[in-house]
Amino acid sequence: MSLDPISDMLAPFLEKLGLARPDTAARISTDWSELVGEPWASQTRPAGLRSGELVVDVAGAGTLSVLRYRTGELLERLDAGLGEGVVEVVRLRVARQPF
Repeated sequence: MSLDPISDMLAPFLEKLGLARPDTAARISTDWSELVGEPWASQTRPAGLRSGELVVDVAGAGTLSVLRYRTGELLERLDAGLGEGVVEVVRLRVARQPF
């Protein structure tokens, strides 16, 4: 009998639902600052990853306007840190609660 990690067994089901692997979602959350660098690290936080779309909460509307033009840079950093294509689209939104 083989004892595979539970994340390996759940991966096919999560993919069918469009959800990220637990280890990928955890890494995005815990390593956000290291993965994205500035100005992203201090002005944003990840809110969720589903079907390759990463939702990112931004500190305010002004910051969102500025960062919207830098999403290509963010995608490059995430590709380098997580692997190419893990995040395909970034959707920015103003955070409901302050950081």
